[in-house]
Amino acid sequence: MPLKQLFEEVMNNYIVAKTLQFKGNRMGEILRNEIPNAIQKFSFIGGDFIVKGSCGQGKWAEVPWVAIMHKSVTKTTMEGVYIVYLFSSDMKRLYLTLNQGCTKLKDEYGKATAIEKMISIAASIRDKLNPKSWKTDDNISIGNELYEKGMIFYKLYEKDNIPSDEVLKSDLNDLINIYIDYILSTRNSKEESMQKEDMENTYKIKEEITNIKNYIRSRGFLYDDNLIENYYLSLKTKPFLILAGISGTGKSKLARLFAEAIGATAGNSRFKLVPVRPDWSDSTDLLGYKDLNGRFHPGVLTTFVKNAMENPQKPYFFVLDEMNLARVEYYFSDVLSIIESRNKGNKTIVTDRLLNRELLDNDSFSKYGDIYIPDNLYFIGTVNMDETTFPFSKKVLDRANVIELSDVDLDYAFEDVEEVSPKTLNNDFLRSDFLTLKDCAEYKDDIVYKTISILKEINNVLGYYRFGYRVRDEICFYTIYNSIYGLMDFDEAIDYEILQKILPRINGSSISIKKLLIELFKICSGNLENRFDYDSGVSEKMFEEIFNAKYRKSCEKIAFMTRRYEEDGFTSYWL
Repeated sequence: MPLKQLFEEVMNNYIVAKTLQFKGNRMGEILRNEIPNAIQKFSFIGGDFIVKGSCGQGKWAEVPWVAIMHKSVTKTTMEGVYIVYLFSSDMKRLYLTLNQGCTKLKDEYGKATAIEKMISIAASIRDKLNPKSWKTDDNISIGNELYEKGMIFYKLYEKDNIPSDEVLKSDLNDLINIYIDYILSTRNSKEESMQKEDMENTYKIKEEITNIKNYIRSRGFLYDDNLIENYYLSLKTKPFLILAGISGTGKSKLARLFAEAIGATAGNSRFKLVPVRPDWSDSTDLLGYKDLNGRFHPGVLTTFVKNAMENPQKPYFFVLDEMNLARVEYYFSDVLSIIESRNKGNKTIVTDRLLNRELLDNDSFSKYGDIYIPDNLYFIGTVNMDETTFPFSKKVLDRANVIELSDVDLDYAFEDVEEVSPKTLNNDFLRSDFLTLKDCAEYKDDIVYKTISILKEINNVLGYYRFGYRVRDEICFYTIYNSIYGLMDFDEAIDYEILQKILPRINGSSISIKKLLIELFKICSGNLENRFDYDSGVSEKMFEEIFNAKYRKSCEKIAFMTRRYEEDGFTSYWL
């Protein structure tokens, strides 16, 4: 049936059809199938277009319609810009329009604000395209205010004067070309906008990190160059890091000052430092316990998590001070496992529930039963590297960046210290963008492949100490964030990650450990032709080559670990 005849059948019979049963009515067949099929046969309607008609869902719509959507713009009439035939509610007029989806805007902002936004968008598109043969005035009467206010361009067909199929086809072809011009202009604008946004975001991150460094310096603490960049990238990569070093190197202070610099303090309950007790043998102090009467008593972490969930836009910091005074696996393994369950929910990152149902009584279940680790909560552990503490298992080390603070700058330049005020930053500053390597597809051709090729070379020499997918992914995330924000050279970022994610896992007393360290040093020095004697004096030769090494920090640590093996017959990352 010709398109003209189909339109006329709707306009002549729709009002009567609305008085009849909705299901099985021929009007639905015309609007949902026959008109869309007729339009789909036009040669200028390619496979990138979706043609869809409707007369309601379960009950009759006041204004039936037939929409033509380009897949790159929208696949639903609830949002976006698309072409749509709109029948007036009195069936006296048919409008061919370039229009806007209004449902999602109305649901999010309310009707009044949605109308304001649609009017603004329409005006912007008209200024760019301005086709002379199409009307842009407000003299349009459909019977639905949102359809009327969302209109960008239109042509009017009166009931008794529907043009021939040739004219209908020509008009639609003209509007399709206008629609394509809109799509192309939007793509260019989006690309320019994204480039500008990326540049502004990079500058903003650098500016915020500089302010953090200045704030910490103003409090009398001097740390190595790029330490704060490294600290930031580590938290961005994974919301759990370990600060290691001898006592008094400012580990706890760094955690506190970094949090203060972005607005999280003990005073506003967004920073919590909890000293770990040597007698912690389970998670009750952190998560809570059920007493003999069956009543649940929440732990310090449980209440902190609940507070963080109630204020999702602000970052929260939970610091476990001297966390290896007790065995970390005994009291923190449940939390580590929950962190690993992170997945993307509705515009946020969620985890499995923090507490088991069996732990809660009926009263506390309503309060704590659904809590999880939110994406604005960050865990920092401080550890002393000495013989009085417990070593870490691979389960812990695989899940954290280990930042070592051993060298202390004791100088204090009174004349350089200026008062710097902290800022209150949104959680977007620290929130992770990537949870799986699949999320990083746009970076695969440069950063990801480059990072993985280095990691494969290292893994080949690690033997028993080989790492798996988790370490691979998190090192890739680190190097990608570093590249996005331009904080360090690529090699410097890789150097930090070898030092923090790979070397802490290595320890032992067999000769294979020394051989492993030698092969690893060759890779990190960038000189695979190095010839070392496995029997003695290797560490001194390593120290001689550190200054020209590709990954200098890692080479220096490997040299220290090798020296310890030569002196004690045993070595590890930890002092």
